[in-house]
Amino acid sequence: MLPILLAALESEEDKRLFARFYQAHHKKLYRFALSLLHSPALAEEAVQEAWMKCVQNAEQFFSLPGNKKLPWMVVVVRNTALSLLRREQRDLPLEEDWDTAAPEPGDPRGIVEIIRSMPEQYRTILELKFVLEWRDKDIARYVGLSESAVSTRISRGRKLLQEALRKEGYVYE
Repeated sequence: MLPILLAALESEEDKRLFARFYQAHHKKLYRFALSLLHSPALAEEAVQEAWMKCVQNAEQFFSLPGNKKLPWMVVVVRNTALSLLRREQRDLPLEEDWDTAAPEPGDPRGIVEIIRSMPEQYRTILELKFVLEWRDKDIARYVGLSESAVSTRISRGRKLLQEALRKEGYVYE
């Protein structure tokens, strides 16, 4: 990876400084990404994308004082990791076979289909909360939102779900 990154830089001085910074901090940044993503493959992807962004913004990177380069790079890695999580989250549907029967009105298995038909911003969070039984804090970390935003979406999602259930003939006692 380093030779590809160095090829994108123009001056020999920039290449030398960048190589030194890369060798000193690559493993730390990988461990940081791994702590966020919990997947070696995703962590490696996040760090590689972050290094590419660093080279693409080389002028900004080299204009930073020495003690500000690592914090800047940590932010780039974090933002890249969160973007990857969001991308992965969109590709994380529920298993298709866990609610296969066509529900009769009032059949609890149909609730899953109603959740699946909800807008994505609520559907994903409701699936994580009520189907997988995740805590709000874990959901927030996973989807890259604050806990209060997750709580708000859960509350609004519940209201939408209740409204959809009423339309489908589910009765509350």
